[in-house]
Amino acid sequence: MFCIIETYIFESNTFIMKTIFTSLIFLFCVVSFAQVGINTNLPDTSAVLDISSTDKGLLMPRMSTAQKEAIVNPATGLIVYDTTLNSFVFYNGVAWVSFGVSGASSSSTGWAEYKDGTYTSARPLTIAARGTGGLSPNKVTLSNDARSVVDNQLPADVATFFNASNQKIIGENGDGINILIEFKLRPNTQSEARVTVAIDVGGAVGEIYSNDFVMTKARGVEHHYLHSFNAYTDGVWEANGGTVKISSTDSMDIYDIRFLITRTHKAL
Repeated sequence: MFCIIETYIFESNTFIMKTIFTSLIFLFCVVSFAQVGINTNLPDTSAVLDISSTDKGLLMPRMSTAQKEAIVNPATGLIVYDTTLNSFVFYNGVAWVSFGVSGASSSSTGWAEYKDGTYTSARPLTIAARGTGGLSPNKVTLSNDARSVVDNQLPADVATFFNASNQKIIGENGDGINILIEFKLRPNTQSEARVTVAIDVGGAVGEIYSNDFVMTKARGVEHHYLHSFNAYTDGVWEANGGTVKISSTDSMDIYDIRFLITRTHKAL
């Protein structure tokens, strides 16, 4: 917005009028009836601010999710561009919501995919057998370095579902989530083999959502494991996170690991 100030100066008996344009906020804007127009002298009567241009756009404040969340007491309706989510978001008075999402229930659901890049067919994760008679569990973490991530469909209030640094699947107390675990496996023995996959949340709960997969084919035959299940994240899960654990009755090579995690319900 700028003001026009008229200044009169007498010099050598000659009257000179100089008009000084003082820019206060934006160049080329005018004030008219409590409205502001940028590059227009006739702002629309229904708008407080009317910006006109045919070759330039409006650049909003840009910041990461962490910077956005650090805003103190955000006003309802506050808008920024979240560079972590690659999305415009606004504060609805309770939470940050991505543009284009209709309703609170939709804005609170979403998914992300995490693919491992460390373990391949040529360089697999090899897990040892459980022991004689399969009585001694030898569970290991099904490690996923999240080398490849697709997370442009995350809920507005979620930065990630999976922390590769500590191998934890993240969830809030009361959330409903669907977890898809996929990988390839190759037995190193001739006998029938069975692998067990579970989520370990620690504490008094320990391992939950256990699933067995039996292979009758012999050594060196590639198998494809894919298991999807619905889960409820309680307070223990929120505090400790959930780690994917795997064990096998026989020596096994694991590779091409992928997690697809979807939040189906946000805790109230």
